[in-house]
Amino acid sequence: MDWFRQKAVPTMTPKLPLPTEELAIGFVNTVAWRLRSPTEERLDSPETLLVWLEQNDLLSGGERRRMARGWTTRPRDATAVYETALRLREAIYELLLSLTKRKRPAAAALKYFGDFVSHPPSTSRLQWQHGRLTWCGKTAPRNAHDLLQPIAWSAAELLTGSRAVRIKQCQDDRGCGWLFIDESRLQNRRWCSMGDCGNVAKARRHRHRTRPRGA
Repeated sequence: MDWFRQKAVPTMTPKLPLPTEELAIGFVNTVAWRLRSPTEERLDSPETLLVWLEQNDLLSGGERRRMARGWTTRPRDATAVYETALRLREAIYELLLSLTKRKRPAAAALKYFGDFVSHPPSTSRLQWQHGRLTWCGKTAPRNAHDLLQPIAWSAAELLTGSRAVRIKQCQDDRGCGWLFIDESRLQNRRWCSMGDCGNVAKARRHRHRTRPRGA
């Protein structure tokens, strides 16, 4: 399949960015409305995946353009990387969700993620850039592991670190389903964002309280 022919570079515009979002959480949240049908896929092509990776400092603009050009003549490579990314994303989602429910994760998700994260070191290296630490490739990324391993490392740190107990799923009753890390002092945050799902829920409760009886 030719994913790139006559196609403009998409712009990723989440419904509302989460200001302290971890890399792995942001990756999982590229599916919106997980708890309703249909869900909303925001990585809808290999090219959109490359754009997301660039926006999250896992690819430079030049690397993204080179990979996109290369994939026009190697569509199977594009499909392989894209399908691997989606499979990794869903495995991470299953594992993070299992923590929110305090239950054993699916064996298939656990094995796939474990195999992925234990893959031999990729071309990535950690460097200081624009006032923060980011993952950058020593050489041009060559395969799915080169592109996605920093995401897997981010997920591994969350899954086994001290913040694992703070991972929650948005309780918005419209079916948002985004994951977030509850950094609130009382550990009572319910929504992915007060500026989005939280405000909607508060407005709904206000309308219910002020609705005339019998209306």
